[in-house]
Amino acid sequence: FCPLLQIPVLHKALAMSKRPLLLYASPWTAPAWIRSNGDVRGKGTLKGKAGDKYHKTWANYFVKFLDEYAKHNVTFWAVTAQNEPLAAIFTPPLFPTIAFTAAQQRDFVVRDLGPALAKSPHPTRIIILDDQRI
Repeated sequence: FCPLLQIPVLHKALAMSKRPLLLYASPWTAPAWIRSNGDVRGKGTLKGKAGDKYHKTWANYFVKFLDEYAKHNVTFWAVTAQNEPLAAIFTPPLFPTIAFTAAQQRDFVVRDLGPALAKSPHPTRIIILDDQRI
């Protein structure tokens, strides 16, 4: 992932489109220091529980991501709380992901991600249950 390479491609696609493009972003993993296993890969969750400093920090990463793209006139229609949140339970240990049950994802959205986005200048929506396993 390199935003500096993606931004020109996004600008070109936006310029060529006859109608507005609705972009969405979906994270694979949080930084290792806020994950329960201390690694960006493998079977890990966010440390702690919704509403704590780790979850608020992760929610703020979303806002910072949107801020940085907005500096380059790229906006996102939506974000997902986690790409394939059950993948960490079913995949090999080297796969970068965070495990979220439906209840954990709900609590993260209600207590952390939703409020962080609501306070931000971004009118970005949240898509949940971004999974294909169950």
